[in-house]
Amino acid sequence: MRRFLISLVFLSCFFGCKEKDERETIRIPEGLEEVGFGENSKELCLSCPKKMIVYLNLEINSMLLFGLQPDFWTDLQDNYPELGVVCVIAGQNPEKKRDRDYVIQSLEQVQFPFQVIYDPENRFFELNGLKPGINPKSSIKTFFTKDDVFHSSPEIGIPEIFEGQLEEFLKE
Repeated sequence: MRRFLISLVFLSCFFGCKEKDERETIRIPEGLEEVGFGENSKELCLSCPKKMIVYLNLEINSMLLFGLQPDFWTDLQDNYPELGVVCVIAGQNPEKKRDRDYVIQSLEQVQFPFQVIYDPENRFFELNGLKPGINPKSSIKTFFTKDDVFHSSPEIGIPEIFEGQLEEFLKE
């Protein structure tokens, strides 16, 4: 069952990440809160020239993505310090009690190694003109950006593909 859920989360991302044109800028709205897991969280690098931006909408998804493969995130932090990792956690779901406290508790549980941006009003989605992917419930999107310009959509759910994409992206 767990493998099924992992596959479902990553396939959701795979089918929902292809809508940006490579000349478009990916922007982070100003004034959003940065949250993290204590002193061990690596600070956000919004000024890094090369970034991986991960968007997750709490209205639809839980924070499961960040706990499924903790080594994935730790390896990014340890092995690719030149890559800015920016996770935007957007929206709220009062029925499922997904809010700021939920985000912080989830980050603490998995000892997530990066600070994240909390966007309760989902301004990131609107500012960047994102659209739902093939699956209208898709709420996970990933982007590589170079100087804030969209470069490509990495496949974080398929390690063998992601590793090649990351190496190629960082070489440019």
